[in-house]
Amino acid sequence: MSDMAQERGLRGVVGTFAVVEKAAVAIELWTPEGAGVKCGQAYASSLYDAEPAQRKRHEEAGVVTTGVLVAALKSHRAEFVAAATEADVPGLAAGFSAAAVPVLHKNVVACVALFLYAAGTMPSKEKLEKLRGDLTVAVAEVMDTDERGDVRAMFKSQAEKVAQLLKEEKFYLDWVIDEEVAAYYSLGISQRYFAQESPEQVARHLSALIGAKRSAKAEVESQNAVPEMSKSFDACNMVDGSHHGYRQMSFQCNGPREAAFFCLDIEEEREDLLRKANEYVDSLPSNVVGCIRLFRSESAVMDGLSLLVAVVVPSQFCNSSPPEGTTNVWELATASFLRTKGTAARQSYEEVLKKAGAALYPTSDMFKTARGHKVRMVFPQGAPEGGLAAMYEITDLLGFKVTEFFGEAFSNGSFMYSVEVVSLTAQEKLLRSPRAMAEDSVMPSDDEQKNLTSFVRRMVTLAVLPRAARANTCEKFGPRAKLYLACAGIFTYHFMPHSLEDFHALRTYLTGQAATVELDRLDRMGKAMNKNAVNMERFNRTMRTYPDLAWKIYDDFIALRRPGTPAGQPCVNEALKKQIRNDVVDPLDQEIFQTCLLFNAAVLKTNFFSREKAATSFRLDPKVFINAPAEFPEVPHGIFLVVGPSFEGFHVRFRDIARGGIRMIRSPNNAYFKNQQSLFEENYNLAYTQQLKNKDIPEGGSKGTILLNPDARAQSRPDDAFKMYIDSLLDVILENDQVVNLLGDREILFFGPDEGTAGSVVVWAAEHAAKRGYPFWKAITTGKPATMGGIPHDKYGMTTRSVHQQVLGILRKVGVKEEDCTKFQTGGPDGDLGSNEIKISKDRTIGIVDGAGVVFDPIGLDRAEITRLATNRQMVSHFDTSKLSREGYRVLIEEKNVTLPSGEVVESGLHFRNEYHLNADMHGTLFVPCGGRPNAVNINNVHRMFKRDGTPRFKYVCEGANLFFTRDARKVMEDAGVILMKDATCNKGGVTSSSLEVLAALAMTPEQHNELMCVRADGTVPDFYEKYVVQVQAKIEENARLEFEACWREREAGEVKYMAEITDLLSKKINQFNDMMQSSATLRDNQRLQDLILSKALPPLLIETLTLRTVVERVPSNYLLAICGAYFASQYVYTYGLKGSEVQVLDFIQNFVKFAEN
Repeated sequence: MSDMAQERGLRGVVGTFAVVEKAAVAIELWTPEGAGVKCGQAYASSLYDAEPAQRKRHEEAGVVTTGVLVAALKSHRAEFVAAATEADVPGLAAGFSAAAVPVLHKNVVACVALFLYAAGTMPSKEKLEKLRGDLTVAVAEVMDTDERGDVRAMFKSQAEKVAQLLKEEKFYLDWVIDEEVAAYYSLGISQRYFAQESPEQVARHLSALIGAKRSAKAEVESQNAVPEMSKSFDACNMVDGSHHGYRQMSFQCNGPREAAFFCLDIEEEREDLLRKANEYVDSLPSNVVGCIRLFRSESAVMDGLSLLVAVVVPSQFCNSSPPEGTTNVWELATASFLRTKGTAARQSYEEVLKKAGAALYPTSDMFKTARGHKVRMVFPQGAPEGGLAAMYEITDLLGFKVTEFFGEAFSNGSFMYSVEVVSLTAQEKLLRSPRAMAEDSVMPSDDEQKNLTSFVRRMVTLAVLPRAARANTCEKFGPRAKLYLACAGIFTYHFMPHSLEDFHALRTYLTGQAATVELDRLDRMGKAMNKNAVNMERFNRTMRTYPDLAWKIYDDFIALRRPGTPAGQPCVNEALKKQIRNDVVDPLDQEIFQTCLLFNAAVLKTNFFSREKAATSFRLDPKVFINAPAEFPEVPHGIFLVVGPSFEGFHVRFRDIARGGIRMIRSPNNAYFKNQQSLFEENYNLAYTQQLKNKDIPEGGSKGTILLNPDARAQSRPDDAFKMYIDSLLDVILENDQVVNLLGDREILFFGPDEGTAGSVVVWAAEHAAKRGYPFWKAITTGKPATMGGIPHDKYGMTTRSVHQQVLGILRKVGVKEEDCTKFQTGGPDGDLGSNEIKISKDRTIGIVDGAGVVFDPIGLDRAEITRLATNRQMVSHFDTSKLSREGYRVLIEEKNVTLPSGEVVESGLHFRNEYHLNADMHGTLFVPCGGRPNAVNINNVHRMFKRDGTPRFKYVCEGANLFFTRDARKVMEDAGVILMKDATCNKGGVTSSSLEVLAALAMTPEQHNELMCVRADGTVPDFYEKYVVQVQAKIEENARLEFEACWREREAGEVKYMAEITDLLSKKINQFNDMMQSSATLRDNQRLQDLILSKALPPLLIETLTLRTVVERVPSNYLLAICGAYFASQYVYTYGLKGSEVQVLDFIQNFVKFAEN
């Protein structure tokens, strides 16, 4: 053995085996020299410095580090022979025993390992033999990974023990057992299988296999076949080469510590084996991980067919809550992994995990082995559903066989496939009947490297397949085709046009009757009926019925979008449209295919062909499929559809430059399908409301939604979905040679926090955008901490300032003091809007609803107590109930059968909380929704907003929560005399703050931004920052007052009946005037007028510090134009109202110029 080989061998083995029944505490290697053995260099097998808690976790898992007594070994380097015992080691420390274990390499003794054990813990001979086998495998891995030892020689003692155990059962004759054992160890099953299985486990497997063979033989004989039998594995060979009896060769063997599954390596049996293995994994407790290992014998057991062995080992993570960002396998791996992997393997896995890092998409590593190639793939979101079955489908197609597979879970949520693939021989290819699973018309190549690359690409695609794709079982479609069809299916679900003549006739009639309430009901009913008709199950049935047409639809999609294809303009494929009409019988099937063609025509950009993607995103042209104003009031500027493995979502924006939050939608209590049905409508309405409320700022309205899959894993990992969503959007807005840009223009996107996306994820989004080279990364998200230049809405009450101005405006007009009001609010003291509404108000708050429950007191909740909760941002579950009067109560969502002071019994606290805003006993002067789901009050429940005598429960409503009331519900409330201020008027303070935060980021250099806008780590606030925040607050309150006064003047004029309509009309007029100004030469080509407007629109502090000219030079020109248009339009409409004429526009411009110049 060369010095280098010796060094590698020692390093490979030391630390390889860190456990023998929790007893091994130290190890030293001795290498052979001449007739005896000589002590080699000693290494510590503890390759990391374990903290006490970490060491304790490993000990509990059966993984004991062995470095603690290495020092004791260094003084005991005596020569000894392979059969040495502790007596042969002079001076051995008192209280310890030693065991010398010879380690084979290439079937000869390569070294001897010396183990020390605490007194009385020396393992049995069988345990030491198991240790020897494990160490032998480890030496082979490191010393010469391209060569394998003879399994029969390496595991001779194990084979003898297996034979002994089988003979003790007395099920079979001894000579049968000897031959079966010899045959089993000669099959060419990986040595890792024998190294990791105990003699007892191997004996169970072999006993079951012998029984399965005999059953197969009996089945064949019963079918009058005449097989040529022998005593070993050839016992199932058929003389005529047929494969009768295969199904009887499939069996499983469950032991106390694992489950094993066996079959012949043919498609049907393999599918059954994988199904059973997965079912076993699914049956394990939630805190137990099932690690799947697959081995394929090199030798055939029947008619050229190999044996496939799947072993599932239940295990637990050593640390279920690892440190953020760690790639240390000792922190991430299961106990089983650490017990069975050698040093080299652990280091190799750790290198792959480091390479994956914080990647959101699957990463892979590939290297050559003695037989073929080893591919390791890390899936950061966990094992892809159906991944093993798909892996075999892909390898069958590409002409590979899987010889070994290890599936390893890690406690950071990632999953690694380690698979060895070998090209099939010509004879093996004849025995295979691969599925007709084409992909983009690209068939297997004769180039092995190209096929390997194709294998990895297709496996990576599996990881981004959405939930919808997993239901597509058509064998004709490969992973990429399934991905397309799933995305087209989601589009069809949300956007398939209404086709029923009766529906259109009824809609036309109601429109003519101006029956807006009934029209809204009809539209909701029509959309629900459409979506019920075209769910993914129905969509996939259509694709399975017409697979050839589905392929043509897919080919139509890729024709313009595959990188390198000739440029063109997307449009509806008329030839395919005609074929659909001619060939498809069912009208619904026709509509589904026609909608897929609409999808193809609408896609302007997509990362579909990107090699590395976390989710699949499509930039859609809304003009192709949004029916406005029939179904939607306005066609958006742009829509993105984003589909990930754990979510689906949209991003809708109404102007080129737009801003809005991203909302995370969870689905508790089986609410997923309801949320999915309303997903786009909710997203559109939120964005449209944002468009109406953003009338004072340069950004138009936008909104994003992320609907998490209903499974527990997706519901518990919203941050993962958010990151995949952002990353996939960056794929299509950044320059990318893997994305064909049919839009032509570059786009700028800005995001903000919303329900479920506040906090660290918005910081991550900005940092991630910077890493990916997005030029406006500082401004891509708001809601960042003050240390990054963010202006926290909650700390400074930005959103509440605009809401409360509407409250004060109403009370001022009706002559009521705030202190005399009784108020009810949804959204509690733990939230932004809810906490600040408590802190800023002076009313008598009688009831609060939040995520924890309900607290109510008819004489008013203790002001000091609710202020304490608001200051500490705590839910009502922390309310001190001793502060309640006799009539007061608190009901939490987890409580049941609670008796209220009135004697009413609340059976479910959750149900009570969910409908408390509709409770007839809750009434007062003022209702301020500060939180809650959209459409909480709608046409079906608005009657519950009235007392039993028919009078409104509240006189005044200020809708702080977006879309809390539906349009028709607002009208019912206002018809009853309620003064209701709509969300677009109330809830605009936050967007104003965000807009001015972004403006500072765009106008400053990074150095200036850090100096002037970033709060120091020690909490020191820059003087500029403090003053800038004050000016932002003043701007919010000024805009809120101006809008309220404009709305009230229109109400008093009496030409528009509803305040909600006045809000919409004012917002639309401002936006229309803004668009007109930005497109007119009057503003666009007049730099002097732009400068005059900017001098009034921009915060004075920004101009004083940077100068107007500097701001103009640094901020994008289209953004500056938007600032001018928004400011000028809003000031004009707030001054002249809804009746402003063109003459008044000219007067306003002249007066504005005179005023600005003075």
